[in-house]
Amino acid sequence: MDKQVRNTREIVRLAKLKTKHTRENVDKIISKLSLEGKTINFNTVAKEANVSKSWLYKESDIRQRIESLRNRQKTYSASKSKKSSRSEEVLIKTLKTRIKELEGENIKLRDQIQKLYGDLYTKD
Repeated sequence: MDKQVRNTREIVRLAKLKTKHTRENVDKIISKLSLEGKTINFNTVAKEANVSKSWLYKESDIRQRIESLRNRQKTYSASKSKKSSRSEEVLIKTLKTRIKELEGENIKLRDQIQKLYGDLYTKD
């Protein structure tokens, strides 16, 4: 009896096609997260693209892209927090002023309500 030769060309072709589609999907997800300003790391990309983190680590070009974007976001966040401390102080001061104004208005409205209740009581 002769050994039967298995034809695996179609399986290999489909596996390569699946890998190609997965890579395209991961690229789209990374671009989407980047455009939306969301956090880019292995967890978020794996979750959004519905792939495993180990697959992301295994694909060296995707791994490098995620790592570089993650590092860029860390650098941007650090520089952003330094600049925003002054603007946060201004915002806090503005909000405190607004709270005082609203509390004063609230007191005036309570006084008006009390006077109206008094007027209603005396009319009866």
